[in-house]
Amino acid sequence: MQEKMKFSIIIVNYNTKEITKNCIDSIFRNCPGNNYEIIVVDNNSQDNSREFLENNFGNKIKLINNKTNKGFGAGNNRGARTAMGEYLFFLNSDTLINNDIFKQIENYLINNKEVGILAPELKLKDGCRQPDVFGRFPNIKNTIFNKLSVNATCNDQDIDWVSGAALVIRKNLFAQLKGFDENFFMYFEDIDLCKRIKELGYKIMVLPEISVVHLGGASFSDFNKKKKFYYQSQDYYFKKYYGVLALYIMKILRWPYKTLVIILNK
Repeated sequence: MQEKMKFSIIIVNYNTKEITKNCIDSIFRNCPGNNYEIIVVDNNSQDNSREFLENNFGNKIKLINNKTNKGFGAGNNRGARTAMGEYLFFLNSDTLINNDIFKQIENYLINNKEVGILAPELKLKDGCRQPDVFGRFPNIKNTIFNKLSVNATCNDQDIDWVSGAALVIRKNLFAQLKGFDENFFMYFEDIDLCKRIKELGYKIMVLPEISVVHLGGASFSDFNKKKKFYYQSQDYYFKKYYGVLALYIMKILRWPYKTLVIILNK
């Protein structure tokens, strides 16, 4: 009897064909075995990503081509619907895996049923730990005082959320939650997923024994576009969990900062 597929690695590509290729190459190079599949969801790239990835990998990967770009969460959800693995590993295209990490992840999740999401430690290209990739759930107070980070080691059991750049979740749990909330086009969809998992009583954990290199910011280099998507997602998050009043408070608090940015970029 054929062993059940353990991991479905889901990568959303948007105009990052070379970076996506490097990510996939790093997996094949450092993770031998046949207990995983790689699913690449192309979000209507305009850089010939489809032909490039097909030419480089052929049937080694599953390539899904979206006709429109509905955002990061929607792209990941599309990939999850075709996944055969017991565990879903959502991985940004601008990451590199330098060690065979899958057995450690599997063993940890088997022995820790209370963990809903497990994330590797994210490291920068120079080997330093990436800051601000896990923390407390945003609310008015900690957002104002910029107290979202946790002053603890990254395997602290009181972590609320981890970055969607690299996270693992059981497929059945992801399906139970109906995946990422597609109202977030970009940003906050990972925090929202973690919040819904915590509400079910699960823990969010980072496993410092394993790591992934995160190059960061490859798909969107336009600062103004990134800020637009960030604020839209932040608004939706605050309205969803704290109501309309919290949304308007955030808009008022943000106004001086946005004005300053406009002035400085003139």
